[in-house]
Amino acid sequence: MMTSQQEEQPYPFVDIYDEDEADRVFLTSKPTCFAILGKPSVGKKTLAKKLAQIWKCTLIDASELIDENITAETEYGIKCNELLYQGQAIPEDLIINMLMKKIESPEVFHFGYVLCDFPSLSEEHMSIPEQIDVIRNAKLKPDFLINIKCPDYDLCQRISGLRQHPETGQIYIRDEWDPDIIEKRKKKKKEPRKSVEEEEEEEEEEEEEETNEAIADQIMLTEILPHLVHRPEDFLENIQERVAIYKDIMLRPLETLMAEQDSQYLFELDGNKPVEELIATVIARLQSMGLRNGALITKLQSGEEEMLDGLDNDELFRVLAAYKLVAPRYRWRRSRWGRACPVALKNGEIIMGSTDFALGFLGKMYTLSSEEALKEFMLNPRSYLLPPMPLPPCKVIVFGPPLSGRTTLCGLIANCYQGKVIDMERLLKAQFEEARLQLIEQTRYEAIQAGIQKVKEKMENERLFQEQAALIAQDLSDKEPDEYEEGVTTGEISSVPQSVTSSVSQKESSTIKEEEEETEMEELSPSQAAEEMATETSVPQTSEVTSEHPEVQEIVQKAIEAVMFSPILLPPEAYADALEEAITELSKSNKYRYPGAAEKGGWVLDNFPPSAEHWAALVEKELLPDTVICLKNSEQNGKILLTRMYQANKEEVDAKIIKRLTDEALKKKQEEEDAKKELQEMLKMQAEEFAEERESMDFIDHPSASESQTKMPPVTESGPTIQPTGSDETKEKEKSGESLETRGQLDEAQASLDSKEQQESKTESKESAEHTETEEEPQLPAPLKSIASVLGVRLPEYPEDAFPDVVEMEPLKSKIIQFLHEWQRTEAAISESPLVQVSELEIEGQTLQMLLDQTIQSMEQPFKYHGWEFGPEDDDEEQEDLQAEAEALAEEEEEEEEDEDEEEEEEEDEEKAAQRKRHMGDTKHFCPVILKENFILYPGLPDNAAKYREKHYYFSTPENRDKFLENPEEYVSHNEPLKAPPIRICLLGSHGAGKTVCARWLADKLGIFHIQFEERLQELIMIKTGKRVGPEEEEEEEEEAVMQEMVESPQAGVEELEGEEEAKRLQEKEVQLTDEEEAIKANIIESEALPMEVLDGIVLDWWMKEPFRSTGFILDGFPRTAEEAQYLADRCLCPDVAVYLEVDEEDVSDRLLPKRVQIWQEKQARKFEKKQQIKDMKAKLRAELVAQRRAELLAEQAKRKMEEAAAKVENDIPGEEEEEEEEEDIEAILEEEFPKEEDEGEDEEEEQESEAIERMRTELSEKYETDVTNLQAVQEELEKLLIPEITIVSKRKPHIVCYQLYKKLKDIIENRESIFEKCYPLSLSLARKMLVLAYKHPSNFGQWDPIKLSEGDAIKPFQNQDTPSFPLIHRNCIYFFTSKENRDTFMKNPIKYLRQPKPKPTVPVKIAVVGPPKSGKTTVAKRFAKEYGLLRLSMGDAIRMVLNNQPETELALILKWHLQKGLTAPDELAVRALDISLMDTVCNTSGIVIDGYPVTRKQVDLLEEMKIIPVKIFELDIDVKEVLRRALQDKQNPNRYPYPMHDSSHILSIKNSCYRAQTEEIRPYYEEQHQNWYVIDGTHSKWWIWNKILEETQAITKQIQIYLERIRQGMAASIADLCITPQELLSRLGEFGQYCPVSLAEKGELVDCSVTPSLKFAAEFRGHYYKMAGQEELDKFLKNPELYVPPLAPYPLPLPHKLPKKLTAADVKALFPMQAELQGYCPVTYLDGKQRYEALVPGDIEYAVLYRNKLYIFESEEKLQKFMRLPEKYWNQTLPHKLPPIKEPILLTALPLTGYLEQGVATALIKAMNEVGCLKPKFPFISVKRTALLFIAYHLKAYNPKSSDYIRKKYKRKLERFIDHCELIPYLGIKMTQRYKEPQNRPIDFDHKLHTFLSLKDVDPTSH
Repeated sequence: MMTSQQEEQPYPFVDIYDEDEADRVFLTSKPTCFAILGKPSVGKKTLAKKLAQIWKCTLIDASELIDENITAETEYGIKCNELLYQGQAIPEDLIINMLMKKIESPEVFHFGYVLCDFPSLSEEHMSIPEQIDVIRNAKLKPDFLINIKCPDYDLCQRISGLRQHPETGQIYIRDEWDPDIIEKRKKKKKEPRKSVEEEEEEEEEEEEEETNEAIADQIMLTEILPHLVHRPEDFLENIQERVAIYKDIMLRPLETLMAEQDSQYLFELDGNKPVEELIATVIARLQSMGLRNGALITKLQSGEEEMLDGLDNDELFRVLAAYKLVAPRYRWRRSRWGRACPVALKNGEIIMGSTDFALGFLGKMYTLSSEEALKEFMLNPRSYLLPPMPLPPCKVIVFGPPLSGRTTLCGLIANCYQGKVIDMERLLKAQFEEARLQLIEQTRYEAIQAGIQKVKEKMENERLFQEQAALIAQDLSDKEPDEYEEGVTTGEISSVPQSVTSSVSQKESSTIKEEEEETEMEELSPSQAAEEMATETSVPQTSEVTSEHPEVQEIVQKAIEAVMFSPILLPPEAYADALEEAITELSKSNKYRYPGAAEKGGWVLDNFPPSAEHWAALVEKELLPDTVICLKNSEQNGKILLTRMYQANKEEVDAKIIKRLTDEALKKKQEEEDAKKELQEMLKMQAEEFAEERESMDFIDHPSASESQTKMPPVTESGPTIQPTGSDETKEKEKSGESLETRGQLDEAQASLDSKEQQESKTESKESAEHTETEEEPQLPAPLKSIASVLGVRLPEYPEDAFPDVVEMEPLKSKIIQFLHEWQRTEAAISESPLVQVSELEIEGQTLQMLLDQTIQSMEQPFKYHGWEFGPEDDDEEQEDLQAEAEALAEEEEEEEEDEDEEEEEEEDEEKAAQRKRHMGDTKHFCPVILKENFILYPGLPDNAAKYREKHYYFSTPENRDKFLENPEEYVSHNEPLKAPPIRICLLGSHGAGKTVCARWLADKLGIFHIQFEERLQELIMIKTGKRVGPEEEEEEEEEAVMQEMVESPQAGVEELEGEEEAKRLQEKEVQLTDEEEAIKANIIESEALPMEVLDGIVLDWWMKEPFRSTGFILDGFPRTAEEAQYLADRCLCPDVAVYLEVDEEDVSDRLLPKRVQIWQEKQARKFEKKQQIKDMKAKLRAELVAQRRAELLAEQAKRKMEEAAAKVENDIPGEEEEEEEEEDIEAILEEEFPKEEDEGEDEEEEQESEAIERMRTELSEKYETDVTNLQAVQEELEKLLIPEITIVSKRKPHIVCYQLYKKLKDIIENRESIFEKCYPLSLSLARKMLVLAYKHPSNFGQWDPIKLSEGDAIKPFQNQDTPSFPLIHRNCIYFFTSKENRDTFMKNPIKYLRQPKPKPTVPVKIAVVGPPKSGKTTVAKRFAKEYGLLRLSMGDAIRMVLNNQPETELALILKWHLQKGLTAPDELAVRALDISLMDTVCNTSGIVIDGYPVTRKQVDLLEEMKIIPVKIFELDIDVKEVLRRALQDKQNPNRYPYPMHDSSHILSIKNSCYRAQTEEIRPYYEEQHQNWYVIDGTHSKWWIWNKILEETQAITKQIQIYLERIRQGMAASIADLCITPQELLSRLGEFGQYCPVSLAEKGELVDCSVTPSLKFAAEFRGHYYKMAGQEELDKFLKNPELYVPPLAPYPLPLPHKLPKKLTAADVKALFPMQAELQGYCPVTYLDGKQRYEALVPGDIEYAVLYRNKLYIFESEEKLQKFMRLPEKYWNQTLPHKLPPIKEPILLTALPLTGYLEQGVATALIKAMNEVGCLKPKFPFISVKRTALLFIAYHLKAYNPKSSDYIRKKYKRKLERFIDHCELIPYLGIKMTQRYKEPQNRPIDFDHKLHTFLSLKDVDPTSH
């Protein structure tokens, strides 16, 4: 159920999936290089020019190199020019130097080269082997060696026939100027034409051509021929001399070079063919190997002048993409470089390219910045496009406020790009120091002048103060002490020196000395102060103020200290100069950053330039960065930055806060004290006033008392008045002194904080962005801290990740504001540079890694692929492509006018065709965003389309499109295709359509979930209710309720029933459903729509949650309505396919009605049964109630009677009649109270079966109509979602419907992995054009058909008319197929065929088919030619090819001579013709089938001499009867040739006899030497023979392919079936000879493999052959060959004299008198028998071995082989003293009869009887017993070892014939049928065997 749908493929992709990676692999690949070899003047240069032109290579030729260097005026060219002017020849060393330089040039490294005329015949500077070593050791070695072969005679004749025109320099061949040849050509054309029915147009063309040729010939004979000259180098003797020199000194080294070359990379061409055929052969072979030509670079320039400079990039690329279109819809694509110049970017600069230098390369557009860049790029674009390009040069400036993390970010950026952070402060350190020294000197001078002036002013003020103080003292001294005390108050004292104190107070903060003096003055009494002032004034000021004055020096020192911490500002030019110097120095080491790094770039600036002026200086110096990064914290008013700054300056800020709070507390306290003093003074004044009033009153009343009380202190209401005493004054002074001291400490703290701030400002540019927050107490000065603790001052509370919002943070905030202000100015200046990219990064919520990623993304954004919304311009391009395609493909016929509806349909079809031809993206038409986020296939809408990398993407909504365009790399594939979600199917249909059955079967088959929607709803309800709900269940409940009402009565039985039902009702009432469950219940019962919230809780899980998400499901019965379908659309929940099961109403009724009728019948039966039970129960209850009531009535009657009787007795009244009436009354009462129930009415109301059936039919019909209506609405909604639909008619049986369903879904299921892939067929010419222009890459399959390759085909077909090719584009590669069917198969699932082993090297098939006449060899050969394009070649065909194609060659002339004489062509000439034919294109690409050759030993020897060895020779073996029978059939063929043929029976018999005799000679040779002879029974059908030969050919071709592949990879490879001769095997045997290295290494056994000549278990490794003992050992050796050969082999092979040697009996006798060791006992038997007495068995001299010059004989071959494997184990043994007696032989005739028979014939009889028992033969027309006796007799005769070979063979043939006759009976019994068969319908050999059977009647079996 939850198993995975598909297993992972074991193989990687054959082709690289990612397009950029494919480009990278190509750019790193080696270009194809060629070296053309051959005799002098054979045509090497002509072929090289053609090849270089077609294959886009660079021609390297001596004359071309000289001309090129002279034209370019290079150093070599100047030397060559000088030598030529001097009339000297250019030396060989100079040419070789030019050649090597050319090979190492950039263009050669990109395009490859074609080398010709090297090595040269001249050995002046370098010998031929040395020149060949130059080729071998070149950086770019030639991949292909092309050897042009031509016979000496033909070459000399051709060269000697060349003539040159002296004026034009044109060379003419003999056919062009020779009058005799021209005359022959004219005569040949004048011959009457054979075909008379040619058309007139062709005749006119031929006549025109003939006229032109006649005119040309006339011009040649009259005007050109007289001027032609014969060059000396073309003289015959000179040509012959050069050819002789070539053979003497060059041929042998070149043969050695070609022998070292891989045979597949060595092309041998026939030099007698025209150069056009030669180049076609080379190109065909290269294409068959899957190689690509040099990547062409196309200039994208229009023929018309267009102004493109003003266009933006998008419009510009649109225009360039249309230049030089490869084909409609295949425009040039945009590259990652955009408009940046790749050459400039490689050099470390981002320069926008110009449209004048636009190029197309590998299908992409590039713009270059200059002509020089264009030249460099066109020479070799690889170095500019290889990774890591396009890479930003890393010219970055990072701005940011303090503590924003910019310094760390700079380091990370530099580390990422392996660059360097440039520190401007470090660069300008010397300038800063010099500027600071200048500033200090200037400050010193200014401070001295200011200090002197200040000191002078101070001294002047002091003098004035002293004069005033002296005056005051004089005045005070004149007054009395008591007057002084009374008159001079505190206010007066303070008011007198007010002017002086004010001037002094202004200087309070200047020096501490002034404060101390002032304090001392305050502490003195007025008299003392006056005296002090007087003494000061008395001292004359005679000293002048100079720079040496202490106070001046102190002022200067403070000014210098302030300057030391002040910032130094240099002019912007100084910064720019230093930066330029640093970048220049950095460029010298930039090349070591990474391989291929540019000199420029690789630097990061930290927070520079600080202003717009500095930026202008950088602009002037052209030191602009490519990227400017600004770090900001705009979120939450810079909370992050302020927090960091606070944490960095926490102590300082906290100290300021504490100081401010302390000052505020002190101020508040001072204010409180002042208020208290004022209050005290007020109270004092009030007390004084009261005292004065009281004194006045007392004085009036008691004058004496008042005087006595004048000396007492005044008393107030609060107490006595406190007067300041000496102690109080002292306290006040101490208090004031304490406050002054505290103030001094605060000033010291402030000074320390200021100095700290200055130091911080110096280093804040280097502060890190990461700071840890600490909660420690601020480090305050001890006095301040003590004061704060006394006053209870604490820091304000703030969150841990925040800062205190106090005024002390304002300086920090001002720094951020200042940075933002400066950044705005700088940004405005930066914006004036258009190439500089500015990115502002928010640091809020970002880590350093995230900031780095954003920075890298910003830097690399210009070098990424960009997508864009599909717009009108794209639509116009598409329409242009459609129109161009229509013009190319549509026929020129006028279409008739059609109706408007039809026109609309055509327009729709055109739109669909356009969408089908669109190049879709990696998700095809599905929305990539929903696929990535939800893992759902949601078909996108073409209206919401976008283009990315020139591919279309569809999206569900515009929002998803915008999300994709922001970061498309996240949603596309890279190295492998996107993973497709599991299959999700909606199975829909009306009730009764069979949905559930089909869904369950399909789910089990696919291993996915089956979800039945309605059952799921029931499950959700049953969790609460415990039972199902629905209309049927409701009906049952209603019926039960009705039945309950029927039995309601007060009786006990009914009460019990009611009790149970009441319990159920109570239980139901207790179940409370939620709103969702109520909605589900309403949907089930009343078909109300489910709310979306309910559907979210049910449906979403199937798409979003496991295990459904990864497994898939079949959703049965959902969606049911249009609303539910709309819900799927709203939630983007799309199935992969919607399957609709269509069924008629009658079918639904036939399926559902019987079951419903059955249910109704069962329900009716239950209902009737229940009614009957109720009826019986009621009857029983009525009887009981009647009896009870009767008893009551009787009791009442008896009571009444008693009363009446008593009354009657009293009244004497009779009452018999009344008793009878009373009894009747009782019965009437009972009848009235308990009436009998009548069931007739109820029975009439019961529904009859016919009525029920009709009702159910109606219900089913209504339900069907409702379902159909809903399904139509659902279908319309799903069509809007573009969900694929599958409609299946489900009328048939379920298994048939399931089969149809799976068949329709098969493609979707099996091709699931390729659901996003799309392929585009194209024509063969367009495919080749794309490959030539390098617009697309060739696949690694080359010309292989991936479909056939996956099927195991190993023969590559040759492309021709019989085997055309059908190309296709998938992603960035082109694939070729042999048929349209294969191409269509690939298009369905390309991933499947791309995940297979890579194709093996191409191996041309080379086989031969021989056999007697009429054996069918030509039929097989022709079929190979038809199916695979192989060349069928008989010896006659080879000779005819030479005669027709090369009539003037020496070989053709000799053949003509023989044929004209009526002679047969000699085998030597025929083999030469065959050798020439084998150089044909088809032979070297696909292969050849040699028809009927060789047939003689001489022909075999000639083929061996020419190295022509077929890999397989198939012999079709038939007897002479079959030959004659087939010849007879051929004569009866109506299509037989009309002329007589040599196929009479006599001629055929002679041919057959000759063939048999000759084949007996050549078959053993090939079987022994090459092991490539394969005999096939030719009597089978041609289809059987074809399949057998094809199977063997495929197997041997695969074997060769595997061998070549493994050898090229340096691995070991099997050499079985490779036609290796025994001589070659012996010459290349490895270190172990023919011993198995695996057995020796693992077991230590010497296994001699020379006993068999077969190479089935042989392998090649490192150029040596090794033979293994078996398949297991071979597999081990192929897996790890290094373990079994030196130096890792554990055991070496023993020396030759220590190897055991097997001897024959003759060899043993020849060793006489050498005696066998162990006295002839078998050493193996003895040792294996644990050296027991019984193990002493004598050996046989037939099994003898010589080891270590000792002779050992063994009991059997098995024991001998054991000794051969482990001789060291068995050789050194000693015999025991006691030996068994010698056994003497007994004559056979001396044995008794039973013994004689046992020893003589028992074995033969047992074998014969065993054979007859197994075969159970029955000869026709004789008994079984006689048949068995005859079989035994024949068997004994056939296998009698005493008989001669002739007798044994004779009876073996008889035995075989006897067995064949015995097999006639079972054969005829099987083939003969009761009915008569026509002869053509019978088996082929039936008539023949039946005739044989009948002919055996009355025939003696022994006579045959």
